[in-house]
Amino acid sequence: MFLYALPAALALAACSGGQSPAPAPTPSPVLRNPVNVALYPQAQIISVQSFRQAVTGGQTRGTVFADGAGTYDGQEVVAASGAPFSKLAAWVRHFGSHGPGDTHQYGFDYAAFERGAGKGTHGTLVVVMDPQVVDRQFGSVLDMIAKYRSMPAFMRAPIDDEVKRRTGITLSDAMQPASPIGATLAALGDFEQRNSRGIVIVDAVRR
Repeated sequence: MFLYALPAALALAACSGGQSPAPAPTPSPVLRNPVNVALYPQAQIISVQSFRQAVTGGQTRGTVFADGAGTYDGQEVVAASGAPFSKLAAWVRHFGSHGPGDTHQYGFDYAAFERGAGKGTHGTLVVVMDPQVVDRQFGSVLDMIAKYRSMPAFMRAPIDDEVKRRTGITLSDAMQPASPIGATLAALGDFEQRNSRGIVIVDAVRR
């Protein structure tokens, strides 16, 4: 009896249009800035990530790891802005020590500073960028990074020297996301489908 009843029930459901309604789409969570550094007005947060990193003394130069070798807890915030790059560059320079003027030709600018004191000192980096200009200037560097990682150490130095001669940075710097150029390049992929400028905040404190 069941073998006949099941097709009949299915046919009745089809005739009556008794299909289950599609589930409502789950709204995207609202991202909030966990770093006590205000973003440019009306900037839209598109990515927030936490990290923990152990660093040596040689890895602290030019980075947010301001308190020397050790293990750091940090946050990275990436936001999009419709403001012109010139306005973002003027804004970022109010934070403190900033990049040299020639960074503008490469499509980014930044400020690096410290917040707090003692064991609670945070190293903070705020980068603003024009993704199209950065990609035009450094796209070839990104293509080389994967190959560079697989090379033995003795082969890296000549390539670093050549890249620095051509672009002003080394691949070693480009691979360090806690440095200005590293943070810029690491966030570049977030803007492939966006016609906007970018803001990156990296903040770290030693544990």
